[in-house]
Amino acid sequence: MIRHAALTDDGKRRDHNEDAYLALPDDGVFLVADGVGGRACGEVAAAMTVETFETSTGVLKEALQAYSAGPSRGTRNKVLEVLGQTCQNASRAVYEAAEAEARRGMTTTLVAAVVGHGAIFLAHVGDSRAYLLREGELLQLTDDHSMVNELVRTGQMSYDEAKRSRYRNVITRAIGLQPGVQPDVAAVEVLPGDRLMLCSDGLSDPVPAADICRLMADGSPAQATSRLLQQALDNGGPDNVTVVVIDPDASPQAEAAAARAEVMAGLFLFADLPFHARARVGRMVSDVFVQPGDTLVTQGDQGRSMYVVVQGKVEVVLDGVALARMGPGEHFGELALVDARPRSATVKAIGAATLIQIDRNALDDFCRREPELGTRILWKLLGTVTGRLRNASTRIADLENT
Repeated sequence: MIRHAALTDDGKRRDHNEDAYLALPDDGVFLVADGVGGRACGEVAAAMTVETFETSTGVLKEALQAYSAGPSRGTRNKVLEVLGQTCQNASRAVYEAAEAEARRGMTTTLVAAVVGHGAIFLAHVGDSRAYLLREGELLQLTDDHSMVNELVRTGQMSYDEAKRSRYRNVITRAIGLQPGVQPDVAAVEVLPGDRLMLCSDGLSDPVPAADICRLMADGSPAQATSRLLQQALDNGGPDNVTVVVIDPDASPQAEAAAARAEVMAGLFLFADLPFHARARVGRMVSDVFVQPGDTLVTQGDQGRSMYVVVQGKVEVVLDGVALARMGPGEHFGELALVDARPRSATVKAIGAATLIQIDRNALDDFCRREPELGTRILWKLLGTVTGRLRNASTRIADLENT
């Protein structure tokens, strides 16, 4: 059973609790919902969302078991698709109930996690949050769907201004606001010592990130949960507070998982993205495992994939002549994401190696699902390709002048 703890409290300024949570460790399903809409409305939306996820644990667990049996891009994305569909089901149920009962505006935020086989799968709508504590660093796994966060992200408001803004509690996405909803979904491989927390903004608003990090760090999940909730109350308790702390099992291939995380953080396409964004782009990445002598790409063949070495080494061969070797963090084939021209060289594994692969079709699919983040990645790709063309032009001009 997954070690966890969960608590909720009215707070010091509210006379009822519109938050709800779900903790099903046997199924690996956890959720926090923060209802919006006033007495007997927000709490109904939150409760309906919890009920929708509770009745969907079978299909969620089935998808998780398929991932456990064969971790891959396909099985990973299947869990994310089921999570997303469950969010859609919840939004439709809340919206239809609000329409039928004349409770328009009855909505809820949502942050849900499916945990198992060394992975965390997340779905998020609104401004409830998920945090990961990793090696003493607090990583925010979700990006608030709120008016002020949109303004901060586009440079129209500073972080300090956002904290004081009268619009700081206006959310731009919610379960039940429309029949459909677009949740952010993400997957994270668990490293040894990782600790996950889900919470409503009744915790994240009054308690600074540094204090959240400190209070999450020590003791059991029950002790951490109690400390976090009490700190929110000590800091004024301006809203309902809900906290769920989870100690997930680490990935069975923890060393490889750590190497993949390091490579993703340093890859030119993702290097400047916050952690929560890198967790989302993981849906377009596949793992490739090769043995000594295996050929990854062949000179002259058309290619549609870029590769990044995670562990081991590969050799670049042109017309039968070995030109270079590549190790962890180095990449090749990025031009294949732009066009399908023949490969300029052959690349073979020197020994056993692990790589990540980004296929053009997977990139296209991601850009359709997440246009804002996808556009940011495409600009990075365009900048890199442009730089290569400029360097090539410079070398040609130097040769002509010699």
